[in-house]
Amino acid sequence: MQVTEPRAALDQTVNAWMKGAFLLVVRLWVAYMLVQYVGYTTVRLQAIIVTLLVAGTLAFVMRPIAHWMAGLRAFDAFHSALAWPFAQVGAMASRRLRPGAPTAQRRGLGLYPLRIIATLYTLIMLITVTVYGVRVTTDPFVTELKRVQENWTQYSSRMRDYSRDATAWYERNVKPEWRTWIEQQIDGDEGVGALRDRATTWFGLGVLRGAENVRHIVEVVLMPVLAFYFVIDSRKLKHIFVGSLGRRRRREALYLLRQCSCIMHSFIVSQLVLCLIAGIVVGIGLAALGVPYPLTLGLLGGITRAIPVIGSIIGGIPIVLLALVSQGPIVAAWVLIFFSILHFTESKFIMPLLIGDSLDLHPVVIIVVLLVGGEFGGLLGMFFAAPVAALVRVMLMRYWICSGAADGAGPGRAGLTPSQVE
Repeated sequence: MQVTEPRAALDQTVNAWMKGAFLLVVRLWVAYMLVQYVGYTTVRLQAIIVTLLVAGTLAFVMRPIAHWMAGLRAFDAFHSALAWPFAQVGAMASRRLRPGAPTAQRRGLGLYPLRIIATLYTLIMLITVTVYGVRVTTDPFVTELKRVQENWTQYSSRMRDYSRDATAWYERNVKPEWRTWIEQQIDGDEGVGALRDRATTWFGLGVLRGAENVRHIVEVVLMPVLAFYFVIDSRKLKHIFVGSLGRRRRREALYLLRQCSCIMHSFIVSQLVLCLIAGIVVGIGLAALGVPYPLTLGLLGGITRAIPVIGSIIGGIPIVLLALVSQGPIVAAWVLIFFSILHFTESKFIMPLLIGDSLDLHPVVIIVVLLVGGEFGGLLGMFFAAPVAALVRVMLMRYWICSGAADGAGPGRAGLTPSQVE
């Protein structure tokens, strides 16, 4: 009897360990399959996800403007006066159909109609500003292109002189063995035309890729439409989402939604500040280098900064070409150096410090999550890496590190306490 009891206890322990190990393997397999399914769904629905994210970001920009506009008394009075004749006509038609119907009384439109009108005005204003901004920023390049066409003989002679001087410098300062190696790398195994053939191939691939992107025109059109509905019906959408959850999860869902809203607000404000800084610095730098149209090109630099990661590169290439055509290769080289330093300083120091301060994340964390986001999500992943990291920090602080007594921990200036959620 004494021997049987320890053996039975040992058997129970072994069975418990085997059961626990089996359950652990099952949970790991389920988690792995869930991750695979989420990854597959994300890849398949990439265009829809990108459309929703961009529309949500645009809604965060539009909502403060629309709410401020709808809260103005003059805005309410003006549109109420415009709607009053239509209300009178509706009341007269109603009395014709129903003789006992009450007469129309003059009063305000209400908050929801005013919000719809203000959001529509905001959307029209943003589209107008975008179209006008594109027109203004392209004017210098159109002007220079016309000037090149009018003085093509002079420009072609100047380019031949530049090419001759560059060739002479190359042959005079580069060692023969280095020149041989460079020419072999350029020509490859196919002779002199290899570089030209590769350039033609790259150009053809670029045209094909551009033709494939034409199909995304529907998503581009849907972005402002979705942003419009996100602004006017954000509360309804939030109530629909929270109402679909269980009662125990609604409070936490509201908390996370409020945290996400505050994080995105702080992130967008930081991005706008970075665009403003980039525009001012580019304008001042180009004016100091003697490049024409510094204000317009500074505006171009600030606008293209909104493109994640490669915005300064996209804005810098046409400006360098403009400097090459208008001022020559020396000034163009200085402009290229200026944009290289600006891109390095902005992406490695200013952006991590500013966004890290607004989201209460260390600059090193910002740099790391940008690299991770670029590895898994490309440009869009790098753009949304910082707010996603801030939201992950909120969830870790609430559900793991500071659970229990410190249940209200949040992301500093970018977060809210549970009392604010209530």
